[in-house]
Order: sequence, then C-alpha cells, then structure tokens
Amino acid sequence: MKKLLILGGFPQMIDIVMTAKNMGIYTVVADNNPDSPTKRFADKALNLSTDNIDALEALCRDEGINGVFTGFEDFNIHIARELCDRLGLPFYATREQLDSVTNKHRFKEKCREYGVPVVEQFTYGQAAELGRYPYIIKPTDSYGSRGITVAHDAEELDAGYKAAIARSPSKTAIIERFVDSDHGTELFYTVVDGNIHLTATADRYTVKNGETTVPLPVAEVFPSRHAAEMKESLDGKIREMLAGMGIRYGLVLVQALWQDGEFFVYEMAYRLTGEQHYRLVERQKGISLSKMMIRLSLGEDISEYDTPLADDVNFTKPSINLAVLLNPGTIAEISGLERVYKIDEVISYNLTHKECDTVSASGDYSHMLIRINMVAEDYGALCRAVKDVNSFVRVISDKGEDMVTVRFELPREEK
Repeated sequence: MKKLLILGGFPQMIDIVMTAKNMGIYTVVADNNPDSPTKRFADKALNLSTDNIDALEALCRDEGINGVFTGFEDFNIHIARELCDRLGLPFYATREQLDSVTNKHRFKEKCREYGVPVVEQFTYGQAAELGRYPYIIKPTDSYGSRGITVAHDAEELDAGYKAAIARSPSKTAIIERFVDSDHGTELFYTVVDGNIHLTATADRYTVKNGETTVPLPVAEVFPSRHAAEMKESLDGKIREMLAGMGIRYGLVLVQALWQDGEFFVYEMAYRLTGEQHYRLVERQKGISLSKMMIRLSLGEDISEYDTPLADDVNFTKPSINLAVLLNPGTIAEISGLERVYKIDEVISYNLTHKECDTVSASGDYSHMLIRINMVAEDYGALCRAVKDVNSFVRVISDKGEDMVTVRFELPREEK
C-alpha cells in the first residue's frame, strides 16, 4: 500500500484524505494544530508543524512515504517541493516555476514578457508623489489575501505599505492601481505532459467588508459570460506563458479583473484552489482532477487525463461556488446548514467556522463561513438554489446581530 503525506489539516483537505483512502492509499496528515479537522479522517495524524522540514524528512523516511501532497494555499507548496527534492520523490513543479507564480513581482514580470495584460504598478515613492488614489497594496509573497489593503489617501498608503511589508517573508510589497470592480474572471487549466487544456471559465463576484480591505469572493459562476472574449484576448497568451515557464503537469488558475471590457491578470495559482472547482468538473465530465493530482504526487501515469473531456466545451451545466461571508464578531448560532445540504443542486461544501468561533476584522479569507458547490440542469434551477441558500442560512452573533455580509443573487438573465 502506498503512503501519502498530506501537509496541512485544514477543512479542504478532508476531501483529499477521503479520496486518497478510497484509492487504497495510506494517508498521513501533518499539522501543528491538534484540533485540525482532517486529522480525524486520516490513517495517521501528527502534531507536527509543516515548516519543520527536517522533522518532516525524518518522518517520511521512517514511514516509507511514497509521495507528498499539498494544495489550496501557497504556504506549504514550497515546503512540499523542497521535501520531495530531499527525498527523491516526484513533485509536479520546480522551484523556479513556484517562485514565478507565488511572488507577485516575478509573476507580473512573466506576464509582461508574454504580453499578458496586468494592472499598472508603482513604487512607494511614485505612488506617494502621483497621488492617483485608490491604490491596492499587497505583500509580494503572502497568501490568502493576508496583508492586502486599499489606500485612499497618503495616510492609508503609508499604513498599508507597512502592513504589507510586515506580512511579507521577503519584506517587500507591490502597489497597483486599484481596479474598483466587483466582477472578475477566471480561467482553469489542466496540464498533462505539456498539453494545456482550458478546463473551465468563471465569473468571480466580490464584496468589500471595509473601505481599506481587499474584496473577497462571494460567488464564482461557471461558465463565464466573458468566455469568448477571454479565449480571444487572453487564452493564447496565457498558454504561451505556461509553455514558456516549462509547466508540464498540474492544475493552473489564472485570475483577472474585468472593467469596461478590459481584462487585467493579477494572480495565478499552480495547485488545487479553495473553491474546489475539481468537484464541478467531476460532476459534469466524469474525470476527477483531485485523483489526478494525488496520482501525480505519487509519480503515477496520468496520461488518461490528456483528453477532450478536460476542455471547457464539455463544461455545459450552469454551476456556482457560493461563499457565505461573515462580518467580524463571535458566532453564537448557525442555523439552516442541514437544509442547504439537502438542496438537490448542492454537490459539495466546505465549512470553516463553527459556533463560538470569533471572526476578526482581518479582511482576509477567514471571513468565510462556508463555500458551496452547486450544479444545475439549467440557469433557472441554479438561481432558485442560490435563493434557497440565502433563505436558509442564518448566522447570529453573541450580540444578536446578523453576521452574514451579503446574500449574493445571480443575474436574472443568463448571459
């Protein structure tokens, strides 16, 4: 029986552990939080910090680990790659590729090299002198929207720059023109032996919890209403960039802002992503991209995924990843989730908070209560399912206040 080390025991990993076990794989989870939810499902769980790479290496040698798996966030991906290098185990990405993806400066440079449109960027001095507010300020190499703020004046620019530097491992930050739009787009690629498949497109809708906080996703709607435009203006350049980076295997997400008919690419993820789009792909196409990534981490052949089924033309049913975002506060009561789980269109969900949890005013992804994946037979059915979620879910704070930030509704007409 092959053994798989899984870095991180956060809720999204439960699905990975269960999938691996169903594939006949022995699962070992390492996380420094003894209460990490995934640990309850693994064959073996250890209270071990994933940044203790020496201890992880010793664990892998003692356990006879055959592969290392990570996903959903960038913190562990560099650790996984280095660990695999030490052990002589397969890993789908190189150090250079990961640096180009997770470092925002390097990613924008790579985009410019291949003509992929990006948002105008400034140094701190240029931003302060020009005063073209608002700006968005990001740590160069952080993740999960941590340390990102929006500045509307010189005082906020200075505070936001300092906050971003503090959050950055390399103590660097990036300042861009803030594209004030609640609507973005996404392209999801599957890469097998250098063959690049555009597997899905989505429209990404966001809301702001405050004037200085980064917009957070409240819904990702598949397929994108701008799919044809993206294929014409973005897809070819992105494919050239991925090929130029030497990417031969894995899953890639490219995110773009959309404003007045223009696209501005701002981020790329080279891993499984938080909305778990692979669950939507599996429901519609019958191929499991999570199994593909598990097999890839074990060095197994994945050539069967180099198939037209991995192309977005087969992604036809309207789908959504719907997020319930919370305002800051302490959760006293959550109700309605059991009714949500019984909605016919719901195929998966990821719950990240429970009663008595406190949601801080961080402005990052910790504001998410739950993300729900739904697939419908038609657009009208999807609209009704979203309305049902809105009517069922209630989250009340210890002060008796409604904590749900916004209740997203789909556009009335399919575009």
